[in-house]
Amino acid sequence: MYRTTQFTTIILALCFLGFSWDDGRGDGVRKIVEDSDRSFTTAGSIGLTISNFGTIGTRNSYWPEQPSCEYPLGSRIEHIYQGGLWVGALVNGGEIHVSTGATDRSSASRIGESYEFTAPLGSNIFQRSTLSESQFFDENAISHQDFIADFTDRNRRNPTTGDTIPEHTPMKIDVHQESYAWNFPFADFFVILNYTIKNTSVDTLDSVYVGFWNNAVIRNTNNVRPGTPGYFDHGANGFVDSLRMMYTFDFDGIPTPPPADSYLGIKLLGTTPFPKGISQLDSVQSKVYYNAWRFRSSSGDFDYFSPDDDASDVNARSRYNRLRQSLPRTPVDKIAPLRTRADNMTTLLSVGPFARLFPGDTLNVVFGVVCARKFGTAAASNDTPEQRKTLYSNAKFCQQAYDGEDLNGNNLIDPGEDLNGNGRLDHYQLPQPPRPPKVRTDVANEFIAVYWDKSSSELSVDPITREMDFEGYRVYRSNAGADFTSPENLLLTLTVAGEFDVPGNEFGYNTGFNSILLPQAKYFPDDTVAYWYRFPPEGANVPHLNGWQYLYGVSAFDRGDSASGITALESKREIRRAVAGTPPARTSSTPVGVYPNPYYVNAAWDGSGERNRKIYFYNLPERCEIRIYTLAGDVIDDIQHDGNTYDGSDIEWFQRFGGSQTQLQFAGGEHAWDFISKFDQVIATGLYLYSVRNTDSGETQTGKFLIVK
Repeated sequence: MYRTTQFTTIILALCFLGFSWDDGRGDGVRKIVEDSDRSFTTAGSIGLTISNFGTIGTRNSYWPEQPSCEYPLGSRIEHIYQGGLWVGALVNGGEIHVSTGATDRSSASRIGESYEFTAPLGSNIFQRSTLSESQFFDENAISHQDFIADFTDRNRRNPTTGDTIPEHTPMKIDVHQESYAWNFPFADFFVILNYTIKNTSVDTLDSVYVGFWNNAVIRNTNNVRPGTPGYFDHGANGFVDSLRMMYTFDFDGIPTPPPADSYLGIKLLGTTPFPKGISQLDSVQSKVYYNAWRFRSSSGDFDYFSPDDDASDVNARSRYNRLRQSLPRTPVDKIAPLRTRADNMTTLLSVGPFARLFPGDTLNVVFGVVCARKFGTAAASNDTPEQRKTLYSNAKFCQQAYDGEDLNGNNLIDPGEDLNGNGRLDHYQLPQPPRPPKVRTDVANEFIAVYWDKSSSELSVDPITREMDFEGYRVYRSNAGADFTSPENLLLTLTVAGEFDVPGNEFGYNTGFNSILLPQAKYFPDDTVAYWYRFPPEGANVPHLNGWQYLYGVSAFDRGDSASGITALESKREIRRAVAGTPPARTSSTPVGVYPNPYYVNAAWDGSGERNRKIYFYNLPERCEIRIYTLAGDVIDDIQHDGNTYDGSDIEWFQRFGGSQTQLQFAGGEHAWDFISKFDQVIATGLYLYSVRNTDSGETQTGKFLIVK
């Protein structure tokens, strides 16, 4: 990204043959999201692109503006190149057909081209949310961010281009797709993919298998740019049969170590109905299959050949055979070695067979996309159970989110399971922490304070216990310099700077709120919210260094419910970014300056590249023009400063080391500069002059600064 970020907009106009779908819950108020592959989750910590033609991920086509499967969101650590739904069946007990959302054998050069699933005429992805403050609020929503789409395998030609979809024989199935994402700290590391498959043909589908194919490429794209040589060849893969989950990790980080320190798991959460012969979710494991093959490979080990047709085994194991059986474990185990070597493998997790799907019948299969940071400090290539500790924990939370009221996993509502009292079995019933508070920050010279309101959190009612069980607040803060030393970890490593909870009960520390409670509510311009709490407390000496970026987060937590086994839960952290500094100068008698001056290369806050350096102009008027010159009088750069709107976005440092999707707040009297001229050239060592003209009064101040590289 450069001084002026230029976005390349790729518009895919996908117009398709239409069909209708009734999901049984009603449509609610549906909001259209632009473009069929431009929708990605932002509710939690995963940025996962979800299309309306059976795929997830973007092939990194829109990097870095749009995530494919980025975790944590904002880190540029990507986890999925592309994945997609697979469905295979015998049609009337005879011909074998498989329809795939994505596969390595596709010859398509563009997203969506020649894929076997296509969307109906006028269709798009709709968004809805359970959050009352969201513009997408809908009482039928499941999560904080639902994406809803429909697609079909019935088209033999691409409806946009008219091109034939290669080697595609439709089964005539329609798919209703829903995805769910939450912002709770205990549920922001997974996205649930819910597929309802409907037989719209006049034929019966038998021996039906449903799978999820995935090309997981886990890379820190700050170090290894997507598509560069070696980008795809350094993943390793594993399978945990007890969790019904396949996983992938960055084996060695080559060509630019260290490796991305995280896992990507694809987990089967459940099906309705169960496969043939199964009556409990715990027994589904015996009907789950795992496969892996080298991307577009047709040489070497036959078992790792890429399947290129639905049923034939002439050149490789067919797609249908991949769906209905795992890689062989005997006489030579083909699964275990995948963990111990780097390769460009694609993977498939499938389940079945299901009983006959008669015309008009539906089948529901649900997968979870789970991300996790590695546990401990062992080398990534070790892939020990200890390293997978967080992945296992996150996968179990994902499973619990799917299970909802179905505590024994039998797809039936049993006594004591109807937690919300609506008379039916509901999946996706997560216990609710209090609502997060409304948060504002105030920034000044060597000062940052965060304020929040009372009513948002303290009046929350838990939908499971039906009680107002608010207990307290936690305040988190980053350490100065943590943004550029470990930008991809910043949001995950915020430390607790303060915890305050209701006094006089058996929960928490009983600290009370007196130290942070203001004598009267604080109001900000153009904001009607009453802010009653402040951190740091008034009178507390908490230093903030000018020019350094700080992240603050405020969350609310409850006391849980011991009777129902619900532990104390914490809300989303409301994150704010701020840089302490001088406020706007009110008179010309306040001298404008530059710091650090002199500047020596690799100052404490510098990144590693030429575009990751900065100095600050301070004591600026609220609106002014900064002009930088050489000693010969040549103009190097012109900078327009407005203290009301300045957010650092004009230089790459704050894009590279932002650590959050939230806007950065400055004190108003400072502006950073990155030594890049208006001609996009890096300036050299030397003495430079500057002038600052107050655009309101016309008054001008001048000065100089020294750069030593």
